[in-house]
Amino acid sequence: MVQVEKTFIKRSYSQNLDTGIMSISMFSLLPKTRLFKEKYSVEINFWQMTIKQYVAWYNGKIELYKESPPKPRQKIKGYTLTDSAILTWGKVHQEKKYVRDLQLPSHAFKGKKLLDIGSGPHPSAMCFKGAKLYCLDPLLPKYLELGFPLHYYEGVKFVAGKSESIPFPKAFFDAVISVNAIDHVDDIKKTALEIKRVLKPKGKLRMHIHYHKRTQAEPIELNDKKIKQLFGWRKGFVKIGESNEKTGFTLTDPNEKYTLWSN
Repeated sequence: MVQVEKTFIKRSYSQNLDTGIMSISMFSLLPKTRLFKEKYSVEINFWQMTIKQYVAWYNGKIELYKESPPKPRQKIKGYTLTDSAILTWGKVHQEKKYVRDLQLPSHAFKGKKLLDIGSGPHPSAMCFKGAKLYCLDPLLPKYLELGFPLHYYEGVKFVAGKSESIPFPKAFFDAVISVNAIDHVDDIKKTALEIKRVLKPKGKLRMHIHYHKRTQAEPIELNDKKIKQLFGWRKGFVKIGESNEKTGFTLTDPNEKYTLWSN
């Protein structure tokens, strides 16, 4: 059964989930508290729509993120069709995505305490066999409300908390990862310091990072200089790759790119 390391945080979310993305000039003028609520609302709206796509993909009606519909032998059976679709997508696509985008073997964190910053509603880092996995995301309570079946994942610890105040003691984790999520946090400077605090002195830090213009759900613009400034405390932390592609998606804007950083 699902393990929860911290009581789910109750928040006030915008109920208008059909609102379109606000322009940069509009949302940059909002007070921080409202900006965060609007950002969370956009993220919830995205996942609400994505669940419908998972079901259509599972039923063989669409290709999703370049992933062909699952073959009968790949399908996982849950208690409901939605559960089945989400679980199958996690196994077929999400776990493959983490291995490919982080460019690591499945045994990379065997026997290690592994923290996934901004894991979203999928414990995708289950691809790393033998790891003691902790998934951190502030929206976990909302993912449950939307219908993501987190209760199926035995052995995973879901942590309903923010990266700016990670609810674990100093030097608790052997490794910290983040896949296309560090640009979603509310305060990246605080997040960087919190990662430094909870990561062991010789711990592994590996992040797949999207460089892009600000958006409502991804409000942080990043580049090589900023990453070096934020995470330079980790000795040997360097950029080891960049591309216009990640698993299932290709960037068309020449000013954007995906980068991979690690020590």
